[in-house]
Amino acid sequence: MQPSTTSNGVSHVAKALPLLSQVNEEIRSDSEDQAFWWGALSETLASLLQANQYSNEVQLHYLRWFYKWIPSALGPRPNNGKPFYGSWITHDLSPFEYSLNWKEKSPKQTIRFTIEAVTKQAGTATDPINQLGAKQFLDSVSKDVPGLDLTRFNQFLEATNVPNDSVDDAIAKHPAHFPRSRVWIAFDLEHSGKLMAKSYFLPHWRAIQSGISANTIISDAVRACNGADGSSYDAPLAAIMSYLSTFSRQEDAPQIGLLSNDCLADTPGMRLKVYFRSEADTLAKAKDMYNLGGRLKGANIDASLKGISDFWYHLFGLDSSDPASNDKVCIGDNKCIFVYEMRSTKGSEPDIDVKFHIPMWEIGKTDTQPGKTDGQISELMASWFESHGHPDLAARYKSDLDTAFPKHGITGKGIGTHTYLSITHTPKTGLYMTMYLSPNLPKYYF
Repeated sequence: MQPSTTSNGVSHVAKALPLLSQVNEEIRSDSEDQAFWWGALSETLASLLQANQYSNEVQLHYLRWFYKWIPSALGPRPNNGKPFYGSWITHDLSPFEYSLNWKEKSPKQTIRFTIEAVTKQAGTATDPINQLGAKQFLDSVSKDVPGLDLTRFNQFLEATNVPNDSVDDAIAKHPAHFPRSRVWIAFDLEHSGKLMAKSYFLPHWRAIQSGISANTIISDAVRACNGADGSSYDAPLAAIMSYLSTFSRQEDAPQIGLLSNDCLADTPGMRLKVYFRSEADTLAKAKDMYNLGGRLKGANIDASLKGISDFWYHLFGLDSSDPASNDKVCIGDNKCIFVYEMRSTKGSEPDIDVKFHIPMWEIGKTDTQPGKTDGQISELMASWFESHGHPDLAARYKSDLDTAFPKHGITGKGIGTHTYLSITHTPKTGLYMTMYLSPNLPKYYF
């Protein structure tokens, strides 16, 4: 799948991806920035769509839609190896991330991706911390995403906004190691051809500027969504905050990182998601945080905890019959993430589903060892899929990634393409897992 350059300035791939070749023949880019991002990202997208058996019609739809909207949303291309604005999503500082969603009860996998929209004004006096990019992008793309609704988006954007007259103060206080991102946008590419948009708000800029904690900023934003009919998010918020209060030292408590919503019209019981980074370095700690110290109960929570335990034993090669396995430290550096999907209720019982995110690039990493390669992780995932009724995916998972990321050395010693892996359980899907995948743009394209 070696690219060559065509007269329209974008990469052209051989017959291995005929639908991408067809789209490349159709497009006429007059922007070097658009051509750069398309060249860096389109082959992986086309490869993942084809490998996961999207219909030809839907593949063409997504490729054309992606070309129309996404490269331009990523802003100016890097210059001399340095990004134009410098925000990032992944551990390797890429401003873009793919993901592959697997459902135990479905034969199909879903491709998704996440970006931070950047304009030419980002980082300039007009928009020093890129507070305009996400809204400008979603306002524009809304005509091409049926059902897109920005009511909650606009509400959360305002709740996490830094006032213009306080931006300089926020920049002066901003720690160098903190991400510069303000808002991420993600799309699920359904096999039907329907796009599902989601937004993710990082509260730290507002917290740094205002002195108000990120917990308070997000809690207030969520409570503002309580319904006039008496439905509210008070019960799930109370369960989360009650659990956090059990940590005697603030530095030991999970740290809130994101507030997220689906960009759909508000409906009763609509989910809002809050993301916490945690120092859950053992299975026992992970399970405790997953069910909020026993505050979340029921058959689905039990099924999720069993799935997490089984996968943890599989991933780390632990003996499930040995009680010591639950307390073995397997992950460090405060990198696990827990996502609490809250739904409004009229009662006092919290309605929360939880996803547990494991930092896969950290697996096996020590002070002297770089961690498991993507090839080794792929083999672990293949055996997992095989044992859970998906032999086709098991047989092709590693080769699919090697084809989609040909520069990454998936079958060699490459490390870091797998970023996070999330796991949960729902009655409809059974086990539900998402593998997040970085294109490592700084290394291979900047």
